[in-house]
Amino acid sequence: MFNYFKQKLNSQVLLFCIMMIITTFVFWNNSKNNFLCGSESLTVSMVAAGRYNFDIGNRIYGLGFIGITDVTDITDLLERASYVVERSYNVYANPELYNNYISEYLSQIGLQGWIFYWLARLGVPRPVAAFRLGCCLALAIVLVLICFELYKKYGLLFSSVFYIVSVSSSWLTNFAPDLYWVTFTWFIPMLLGLFCLNNLNKRIWLYPLFFFAIFIKAACGYEYMTVVMLSSIMFLVVEWICLIRKDKKQSMLLFKTIFLIGIMSLLGFVTAISIHAYMRGDGNILNGLNDIYQHNMLPRTFGNVAENASILDVLIIYFRRGGGTGTLARCLLIIGVFILFYKHTIKRQPINKEFWLFATSFLTCISWFILGKNHSYIHTQMNYVLWHMGFIQVGVYTLLKNVLQFSDKGRILFRNFFERLLMESYRDL
Repeated sequence: MFNYFKQKLNSQVLLFCIMMIITTFVFWNNSKNNFLCGSESLTVSMVAAGRYNFDIGNRIYGLGFIGITDVTDITDLLERASYVVERSYNVYANPELYNNYISEYLSQIGLQGWIFYWLARLGVPRPVAAFRLGCCLALAIVLVLICFELYKKYGLLFSSVFYIVSVSSSWLTNFAPDLYWVTFTWFIPMLLGLFCLNNLNKRIWLYPLFFFAIFIKAACGYEYMTVVMLSSIMFLVVEWICLIRKDKKQSMLLFKTIFLIGIMSLLGFVTAISIHAYMRGDGNILNGLNDIYQHNMLPRTFGNVAENASILDVLIIYFRRGGGTGTLARCLLIIGVFILFYKHTIKRQPINKEFWLFATSFLTCISWFILGKNHSYIHTQMNYVLWHMGFIQVGVYTLLKNVLQFSDKGRILFRNFFERLLMESYRDL
């Protein structure tokens, strides 16, 4: 018995290592080096400072541009000359070009910049390449662990679909090595939510991890926060809805778990934004919060940056473009709705877990398109990646599962027909 479990564990570890290596290689080998280099240059500046021991003074923000004094927002960056972006990379390659100044990017704490700065000071060889590879590896580990948890809960089909779709996503592939986005932080809450679902008896020990996961993500940037936070409870909500009428005791336990995860996640976000407000307000949190609200929150949500764009306009954009991603999302939505309508309305089958998975994943992924309307309207060059944070994986799974079920029924009908045909033939003989 011991040898059996030992062999099973060894096979799982081997499979994990193989999947992790393959995923890391795919992300590293297929990503574009110049993808969103504007935002990444904010981090490269700090890596250069750490590598060459530049004097950075008493700065408190972890991101900035080398030699630039008046760029405080990514939107401003997009309107500036290309040298703003290129300068960080040029100084990293040629430290003699450094002009003794790195601006402070005020829109976030910039935790990733500080981490990479201190790692570069430790003498990591070729730090930018090393850190990019590390980001690819971290995302690969998180995604593979998510697939393992999905296998435990939903089986091989969903786990396989999630893995294949994620690894083959050009959006995730291009985001994977980016030092500004540190994409693996987006999926850690989802992993924690799945692990909590599969190990409800250990939920008390997991609650603090949700706090730290959301805090770290917010400290590295507020982009996509609604999707990241909702993904932490997405699968738990599905289980809770499915058990409301079947098992009230278990559904109440899940509801309490979801509620506490939500509280811990909000505390993580509030802690990050409070620290940021303290920094922005020079010690006055209220002044800092007002500054963040006016200059960062409103322009990304419902301020005047994209006053002519409605929520419907934004949704239409993300259902139509994105190198085929928008079209894929639209097709999966239409096909998924048709399949579920046919099963639950025409065939009168009870609404099941598959239906709620489809609905919750869709609502999770569009949450940023709605609440971060202006950000999504402006940044169409990158926000299509949100479709790959659950919805496309679930959509492909829904389609494939029903195709396979139909095929199984087809084979059964064909076999029954063939058996009856043989019986009739034998009777005639």
